[in-house]
Amino acid sequence: MWKSCLAAPLLMATLLVPLEGRACATCACGDPTLTSMGTEQPFAGRLRLANQVRAWSLTTGQDAVDAATLRELRMDLSVAYAPLPWLFLSATLPLQTRSLQQISLSRETAWGPGDMEVGAKVFIFRDREFSANHLIGVLAGARLPTSPTVNDADGRPLSLDAQLGTASLDPLLGLSYSTFRGDWSFLASATGYLPTRGREGFRAGASLRTTLAAQLQPSPRWAVRLAVDSRLEGPSDLRGVADPVGSGLLAFVSPDVLFSPVTDVIVELGVRVPVLNLLDNVRQSPILQASIVYDL
Repeated sequence: MWKSCLAAPLLMATLLVPLEGRACATCACGDPTLTSMGTEQPFAGRLRLANQVRAWSLTTGQDAVDAATLRELRMDLSVAYAPLPWLFLSATLPLQTRSLQQISLSRETAWGPGDMEVGAKVFIFRDREFSANHLIGVLAGARLPTSPTVNDADGRPLSLDAQLGTASLDPLLGLSYSTFRGDWSFLASATGYLPTRGREGFRAGASLRTTLAAQLQPSPRWAVRLAVDSRLEGPSDLRGVADPVGSGLLAFVSPDVLFSPVTDVIVELGVRVPVLNLLDNVRQSPILQASIVYDL
């Protein structure tokens, strides 16, 4: 009996000994969901770094007449920081290489930084302070004229399509809604861009970009995501002369796989497959993409 009397207090003392706590940046906000850059839940002091690589091509004009093919390999370096529980500040700098080939086989190539994008996302509603089931955010920002003018070997500027950006100041405004349901999470977002006039008097058309996505995460280490992304482009103009090429609606089906090999690191692999192309005189290839996100 005396052994039982001693065992009870010893057991209680063992339970009271403090152990080392382990948590990840995601769990610090009470949410174990694996998230792409820009879709995360905020908490004060959260800092995320990301590197996304994308490859794509598009062709304008008629085959054997005036076709031109543009190919791009792009790396987006991003940082996002939440100074407050309801505010995320972000910046993305693209590094790009572009190749434009005409039907005559003449080719223009460019590489360097593109137009940086900065934004502030304000979460105007969340139903709970930690691990919210519902989040509504408003995004405001701008695309900045940071791309330099790229010249050919003779010092002449490349054509507008071969340049790495429009070098215009383009305000943007967006709205997003996220909901989290156990292993499932859902996202709906819409962002509008209103470009201003930039390089050589060119102004891109106003555009609206939307995403509807569903994600299933059966394990803390991996998740699968399926989205429908769309882009509605208005006609551009050059020095006041309208150019309808490239305007219209383009929609993608976008499957992704997210994997967390170690704590605070998320690797994402995916493809954007065009399924509805109502663009004027433009044929878009699938977009291949891979990214890595690191939570600090």
